[in-house]
Amino acid sequence: MNMKKEKTKNNVNNRLIIVTAVVMVVTLFISIVFIYVPFADKNKSLRKNILRERDKNVLVGKIKALGKYIDVYSKKIPESGGVSWLLGEVSDMASKERMEITSIKPGNPEDYGMYTKLFVIVDISSTYSLLRNFIFRVESSEKFLRIESVNMKRMDSDDEFRKDSKKLEAFDVRANVVISTIVSKE
Repeated sequence: MNMKKEKTKNNVNNRLIIVTAVVMVVTLFISIVFIYVPFADKNKSLRKNILRERDKNVLVGKIKALGKYIDVYSKKIPESGGVSWLLGEVSDMASKERMEITSIKPGNPEDYGMYTKLFVIVDISSTYSLLRNFIFRVESSEKFLRIESVNMKRMDSDDEFRKDSKKLEAFDVRANVVISTIVSKE
């Protein structure tokens, strides 16, 4: 009988161990399914959101930087002053450099949607250094002015050059300068 009691006691202990093991496995399974998997998915989702937000912040930073550049350049682009404004600006710059303008005429404007590109063609007789100073003044203007082209030749190679001229020297130049600007249509 003792053996029977011991066998029953061992069976009960074995069943208790098996039930405990099953409960632990079920608990572990439930924990993995209902706690860890959603947490892991949420963690992946949070990482994606963090990366997306970081990309947005980088993009916002780039937009702000571009906005600063736009502000700087928008101040340099004149409002629709037209060709008369450009003719006046170029004439003023030439007079400040004490240059002789033989002719100044407008070129054909080009349309670029919200902007128009204006041209003036200036014929100048001057020294190299005055021409250099004039080009520098145009290129460093507060408004966005650009030298498109410069064609020049020495005065003494011109048939019309008079050697007895007091105003110009043989090594002075006759230049054709094309100057452009972009103006806003607004």
